[in-house]
Amino acid sequence: MDINRLLLRCTGMSRLFRNKTGITLIEVVIAVLLMSVIFLGVSNLYVASRKFYIASSNKTIIGSEAQYAIQHIYKNVMQAIGDETSPPGTSAIYVPSAERVDFMINNSDPITRSNYSTVTMYSYYKSGDTLVFDDGVTTESLIPKVTVTAVNFTKSTNALTGYITASYNDQSLTFYFACYPRLASFN
Repeated sequence: MDINRLLLRCTGMSRLFRNKTGITLIEVVIAVLLMSVIFLGVSNLYVASRKFYIASSNKTIIGSEAQYAIQHIYKNVMQAIGDETSPPGTSAIYVPSAERVDFMINNSDPITRSNYSTVTMYSYYKSGDTLVFDDGVTTESLIPKVTVTAVNFTKSTNALTGYITASYNDQSLTFYFACYPRLASFN
């Protein structure tokens, strides 16, 4: 009799819970798995976008530093004067090595016969991990925030060409340039 009573109670209990709604353990596990997949996808997207942001930020720093240096070189080489046939060290552009360029500048404006020979020697060269500008009075690093890994100056017939390779953190970029001096001469 005790077993029959127990069976009646169980069937009564099942009738009691039959009309109730709820979630099962399987439904909970499936919901947790779906949320985990969505969370992993979103977190991977966040990590990838963060890496992209850091890489582009590093490239921007390199670009702005190298652009300043190239504009500095261009501005000064544009003012270089001298005869193309002059001996080394007195011509408009002199490249003693691939990592150094020297040129003569006359700061007088306008240039005349009387002030033509009043010139100053300017130089750009790689020293350690930086690009150095020397105007005979002061020496300054043109690219202090980034590491200069390579510099190359080449003199063609009437132009100074070259490149600057710089790196910052894990990014490295190369910038090419060409400058044309005014090759003024008086007889």
